Amino acid sequence: MLSSGAQKSPTPTIHLRCHPFDVWGMTGHRDAVQRYARSLGFTEAAVFLDNGCRSTGAKPRFEQLLAGVVAGFYRVVFVPGRWVFSAYDAQARAVVGRLEELGCRVVELPSPRLASWDWAAGPTCPRRQGAVAGASAPWW
Repeated sequence: MLSSGAQKSPTPTIHLRCHPFDVWGMTGHRDAVQRYARSLGFTEAAVFLDNGCRSTGAKPRFEQLLAGVVAGFYRVVFVPGRWVFSAYDAQARAVVGRLEELGCRVVELPSPRLASWDWAAGPTCPRRQGAVAGASAPWW
């Protein structure tokens, strides 16, 4: 579990990236990530938003965040998902790896799909409800 610790908690950050440009500035994502950070005991996070930036292009706000990580100002980056770093999973993982090598923890917002998944019950399907026990019909 992530904890801000008993000592002075590090300044948390949020990184967001959106293409094409979002006139609302990703308000929904920003609010959800901010609430999650607060629920873990962190203070208001600094937001670095690359609005209108492609994942393969320049991301000036991410570069500022990275400079802050290198300087030791930031040790925790909250994101709605790794896709903010790149639309390509391997590149996104590489960015997360680089941040972690620099001593920065990357925390993804939990997926609402996983949060609502009933792991004990497993997948359900209306077709299977009421199926005869021992029938060979697939569960899907």
